[in-house]
Amino acid sequence: MIVTVFRQKTDPTFLDEYRELGKAVVDVAPTIPGFVSFKRFQADDGESCTIVEFEDLEAHNRWIADPVHRKAMSRGREAYFTEYTITVCEAIRVLRQHPDQHVTVLDTHG
Repeated sequence: MIVTVFRQKTDPTFLDEYRELGKAVVDVAPTIPGFVSFKRFQADDGESCTIVEFEDLEAHNRWIADPVHRKAMSRGREAYFTEYTITVCEAIRVLRQHPDQHVTVLDTHG
């Protein structure tokens, strides 16, 4: 599994435009083959954190190549973000627990 952690602060001048394009990005993500999940969080200091998961690097690369996502990345660099950090990771192990079930271990390295 490939996990992308995207941390950023948005220039308030572009907040409405960012939200509109951001909605399009959120809408297109699940259409990418290999998509797993997309979550966005807001910290008290104004920083946002988005976590996106894909099954493998090929799926992640399809996400990077998506035209809507490419437009968002370009506009983010040009105008939206006062600062950002993108970290792309390969999951070594994933532990999941659902109510009333045992923990499921998904060991991605055998």
